[in-house]
Amino acid sequence: MRFKHLPTINAKQTLIEVEGLASSATILHLTDAHLNETDIRKDKTIFMNSIKDYGFDALETRKQFETALTDANEKRYDFVVLTGDIINGATAGNLDYLETKLQELRSPYLYTLGNHDWEYPLQPWNEATRAEQYPKFNSFTNDSPAYQASLFNGINLLTIDNSTYQITKEQLHFTKKQLANGLPTLLFIHIPIYIPGLLPDVMKQWGAPIMMAAEGWDKSLQSQWKVAETTAETTAFYHLLLNNPHHNLIGIFCGHVHFAHTDAFGKGSYQYVTSPGFAGGYRLIHLLPKT
Repeated sequence: MRFKHLPTINAKQTLIEVEGLASSATILHLTDAHLNETDIRKDKTIFMNSIKDYGFDALETRKQFETALTDANEKRYDFVVLTGDIINGATAGNLDYLETKLQELRSPYLYTLGNHDWEYPLQPWNEATRAEQYPKFNSFTNDSPAYQASLFNGINLLTIDNSTYQITKEQLHFTKKQLANGLPTLLFIHIPIYIPGLLPDVMKQWGAPIMMAAEGWDKSLQSQWKVAETTAETTAFYHLLLNNPHHNLIGIFCGHVHFAHTDAFGKGSYQYVTSPGFAGGYRLIHLLPKT
């Protein structure tokens, strides 16, 4: 399969030529809006101990998010993909707001979770809490928060929730099956895959290698960030993407680290990290027929 990543003038645009496309299309990629819309409908304790705002201005983040969705409607983007940390916590207010806004979208969309989407007041940050909160996201994820696939314009759009820095056996199997179908594929995740060229900027920004399958962790940092040792399934997932055995993984799109970055990855692919929505960030992925 032939595809080509073309140079662009800024990090908000990605141009990819793909052999066999019937027509061009544009996908809007949004990530890390970090919206806070908590309320007091459940109980006062949850409201008073609601998700931290991490310094984000609630009105500004809402403005940036709504502007992006309005642009998607007015400019008639063909598809929208949201890759996590859109909300800060699975509170009733956040979920109601998100449902209202996504219902206003005129284009189809996919949603995969980030580590802040499923966190919840007074609950530990771990796999058990994510599993407990997962059903709240069913309406946004076609009843499948862990993984999804959607065929669009001849392209397979694949989402995998890697928001705990790990991949499950089921996710690994699903990804293998999706890639084996031979269709040109774009993968959307929250946490970037480890790439040596990305490491310096991540360390400068965060002081820790907060990428999936990353090298450079020490025990104290792992404990601080609640990142477990990389599992066998996660390692297998990493090598599957790196080796690109069917030569059809075109690009990986993610967020999490709050800055934009582009780097080659594996055999023919690129990884595109998109700047955060709370700062007005987004990425337009333009898919063009390759002649």
